[in-house]
Amino acid sequence: MKLYLVTKGNRRLWVAALAHENMYGYVQNTGYFHDNNALRNDFYLENRFGYEEIDITRAKALIAEGVGQADESKHADALAKWRADPRPLAPNDVFAAVAGLTP
Repeated sequence: MKLYLVTKGNRRLWVAALAHENMYGYVQNTGYFHDNNALRNDFYLENRFGYEEIDITRAKALIAEGVGQADESKHADALAKWRADPRPLAPNDVFAAVAGLTP
């Protein structure tokens, strides 16, 4: 698993995790990483965003700074989907996988 800071110009949009061709974005509103097919498609095909590989320490700092906060009114549908996600990834589980600490 690898971690990325996803940007558009100077805007920091997401802390993302790539695992086996699945891209997960950290959503501040839920406190979890969620499967994000749009990010996956952009990473592999569209390249509208920038992707900077980052380490766990930087990912934690970016999350603490609020990267990944979605506007509740503008993104109500996406947030409802993420809140209903039956398999979100907890940050500590993602970081353990990045560090190679999971079986």
